Amino acid sequence: MKPLADHGTTARAKGRPASGIKGCPCTPCRQAEARYDKRRRYLNATGRTLTVDPRPVADHIRNLFAEGAGWNQLVAASGCSNSTISLILNGKISRIHRTTADKLLAVQPGDAQPPGLRVPTTGSVRRLHALLAIGHTCKAISAASGVEHSTLSDLINERLERVARHVTERVASGYSILAGTRGNSARSINRGLRNNWAPPAAWDDDHLDDPDAHPNWTGHCGTDRGYHLHVTAQLAKCQPCIDAHQQWIADHPDLKGLQLRTAITRARGKAASREFALAENARELLRFGYNHHHAAERLGSTETAIYQAMKRHPEAGAIRLEAAA
Repeated sequence: MKPLADHGTTARAKGRPASGIKGCPCTPCRQAEARYDKRRRYLNATGRTLTVDPRPVADHIRNLFAEGAGWNQLVAASGCSNSTISLILNGKISRIHRTTADKLLAVQPGDAQPPGLRVPTTGSVRRLHALLAIGHTCKAISAASGVEHSTLSDLINERLERVARHVTERVASGYSILAGTRGNSARSINRGLRNNWAPPAAWDDDHLDDPDAHPNWTGHCGTDRGYHLHVTAQLAKCQPCIDAHQQWIADHPDLKGLQLRTAITRARGKAASREFALAENARELLRFGYNHHHAAERLGSTETAIYQAMKRHPEAGAIRLEAAA
């Protein structure tokens, strides 16, 4: 049997009625119970009950299991016991402590998946392509991630749809080590250019594993302005920008022939002038000690966009940067 709680705690004060163990009548235990009751009444009066409906938590647990969570991993990630999770899942209790609910609701699918679970390779492929795009070699990536060269090759060439979760975690770890520095392999860079692989600066880390996400090459991808920035920066056009440009044309059915070409040229010129301003503003921030990442954030752009802008609009004596793609 599990040992009783220490004296001076609510658990010892209440005992274990189901097991025939009465509550402790000592002064410290009575005081602990009084403090608990006082806090409970206060929280109830302010709409923050100590106990909550377990059904939303049960739904969350089912979703975790549907996403591949393991039972032992869920216990470890939440800090809740097997019996507590089982009672919630099977609807055997009508109320649960708010702290228990908070612990379980805080667990995300990736927090409770067994290491051997096979997961989609989308994020791993994007991370590897991004590292190659900035000049890292498979050998360097293998050393940083601990993933075998053959597995990396299969991922890079998109021959695998799923891999063990621990492989994706190692790739992500290697990516976090290498993404902030450029490699020196011209072969990797040229391969990235041929295949139009987005560099790390074009990706939001939170979106790398989202199959519906797209890299933000220009800082305005998904808009007509982004389309023209692709053209002026001589970057391969991404699908969201192509779609946005086609939508812009569809929204202007009155423009035909020369009028349409003139409007497009004017829009491209505006994009170029904004790019020039972006380059100037980026240089100014760099002079004040900002790094490239924080300069891009301050300007509401991306590192790739400011790299390209500064490359296309050089300034005598300015800080020179290599293109990110």
